[in-house]
Amino acid sequence: MRDYPRRQRALVCVVPVAVLALALAPGARAATGPALAVDGEAGRHWISPDIYGMNFAEPALASELALPIDRWGGNATETYNFHIGADNTGNDWYFENVADCWEAAHDWCSGLTKNNVFAYREFVSADQADGAQTLFNLPLVGYVAGSAPVSQPLPCSFPATEFPDQESFDPYDENCGDGLRETSKGQTTELPSDPSRTGTPVTAAYDGEFVQDLVSRFGPASAGGVSIYELGNEPGLWDSTHRDFHPAPTTYDELWDKSRDAALEVKAQDPSAETLGFSEWGWPNYFCSAADGAPERACTPQTPDRAAHGGTPLVEWFLQQFHSYEEQHGTRLLNYIDVHYYAQGGENAEVTRSLWDPTYTDPSWIDAKIDLIPRMHEWVANNYPGTKIALSEYNLSVSSSPVVNALIQADTLGIFAREGLDLATRWPLESDGPLIGDAFRMFRDYNGAHGQFGNTWVQSTSSDSHQLAIYGAQRSSDGAYTILVVNNSDEPLTSPLRLTGVGSMGSAKTWQWTGGSLEHKPDQSIADSELTATYPAQSMTLFVIPKATTDEAPAPVSPSPTAPTEEAPTPRALSPIAPTDEAPIPASPTPNATSRTVAPGPLLAASAIPGALAVSKARGRSHPPACSKRKLGRRRARVCRRKHTHRRAGRHLQAPILRDSSEAQALLPATRFAHLRPR
Repeated sequence: MRDYPRRQRALVCVVPVAVLALALAPGARAATGPALAVDGEAGRHWISPDIYGMNFAEPALASELALPIDRWGGNATETYNFHIGADNTGNDWYFENVADCWEAAHDWCSGLTKNNVFAYREFVSADQADGAQTLFNLPLVGYVAGSAPVSQPLPCSFPATEFPDQESFDPYDENCGDGLRETSKGQTTELPSDPSRTGTPVTAAYDGEFVQDLVSRFGPASAGGVSIYELGNEPGLWDSTHRDFHPAPTTYDELWDKSRDAALEVKAQDPSAETLGFSEWGWPNYFCSAADGAPERACTPQTPDRAAHGGTPLVEWFLQQFHSYEEQHGTRLLNYIDVHYYAQGGENAEVTRSLWDPTYTDPSWIDAKIDLIPRMHEWVANNYPGTKIALSEYNLSVSSSPVVNALIQADTLGIFAREGLDLATRWPLESDGPLIGDAFRMFRDYNGAHGQFGNTWVQSTSSDSHQLAIYGAQRSSDGAYTILVVNNSDEPLTSPLRLTGVGSMGSAKTWQWTGGSLEHKPDQSIADSELTATYPAQSMTLFVIPKATTDEAPAPVSPSPTAPTEEAPTPRALSPIAPTDEAPIPASPTPNATSRTVAPGPLLAASAIPGALAVSKARGRSHPPACSKRKLGRRRARVCRRKHTHRRAGRHLQAPILRDSSEAQALLPATRFAHLRPR
């Protein structure tokens, strides 16, 4: 375990009472809530512990949660050179090469003439110390950083010495520009790139060397080494995020060729390791390649690259290629199909419906029935059965309220468990607020002693899940049933909870969160297989029902070697949606966003100076407090980036098709796209 202070939480212990008593304001009355039910004998399937993962997890939280999986991923890992310990920041921050020593923990490379820090080694070592698996991205873009500078000026792809009239320059390294030139008012063009200026060309052989290095240092996956290798990060955006290294848009064929070749290297160097692939950023690029114009143009079966591949959506074609390879060679090269998903609109927990609800139209520019996790099951069932499904980056925070975002996260984890997702690693955003960790604690450490939610799903229903959502599971370690109720409404609700098939019952131990600390509440009495409780507004309540003393309770489900293909819910047919001739997938809009950076801790609060950067000094070096450092492209990638759009210079995004003038008016406010994922 890492030697970090453990977060202390006061657990308020009180005596058992017959009915769960919740503190309400004087004179306040709880409204009648929806009926809830849990059936311990129905809908049982294994819950993968890997749905509770994170990207670059904070050390103390990782230890507290006994984090199951941690991801080394994001934009900067796509250009990482493990030989020298450096990456290129790409479009996130002026296309600069940055060494691993360039962070506070290593005193900003002070006193060094050559970098001697290797962040990837520190990362895997920390995961091993915590007992967490590592999901590790391998670069596929074709170039990695060619130098590891330990002092400024930094090597960069668009230097002022060659391009003096760029749109903007790094205020902390003024020779490095953004690679854009203003051609007319409000219009810019991209400057020509030369990958050799800051990069070193690499092929799949480099990925093989990288895996070999990791195995030599940390052992194979079967002995606790890196367990899963990711085959590149967001290839549909390479010609934007990494346009200095990869100016041409990615095609169907390039994605397949590079993914196959990298997977072959992984399997050759560590046959016990698994692979995860595709890893596209969002909706348009699930169906069309960058060469089709996605995400800037609408996606249809007639767009050029897709049409050249039979009109088949990109993700389905990708799965088909790996399926065909296994049929021809007898080797499975792809273990997980992975996408990234960020809420693009909405205001509250309703946005989680896009993860599972076939009747719900996403309230963003996507304007379609996403039905994401069932759709992923369908992709696999139709194109490559036995492949597991993953979200290696996701974030559904859409509110300015930290409480609402925490409730959204709790709902999200419960949905992952119910819908049979195999792996998820959350990416943090500036908009999250400070309470996201509490949502994870409800599942991984509700009592401060690593008390965990069950690992076998049981049927859990609510007559109105938009008010009260319910998630139930049995725990294999002691047979207890764990039931989480999330009240997303703005008022307290009193609801009955009917319990079936959970064996003999007397009372339920209870923990509750209302926006502060997790509290141990009075035990809840269960009479005639029913429990009635009042759930405070915007709260999470967890009931733990001990194992029955008789044989009435069914045994927990055990994971299979290829879990959860047998335990997961049966994929259902999807309703017709965007990838058809009649309904093209809309292009991403361009929001009116301003550039901003975020400073850590006491140095500066970026919210106090929107659009500005602060300067701090470290041994005479000038650097932005958060964004010119090692963590760019890792923990801070999405809060440090200059641009908050998918716009490329000199190109215009196709607007969504509007059916009437009132709909056009609804698109006018900038807040319409306020929750677009920052890129």
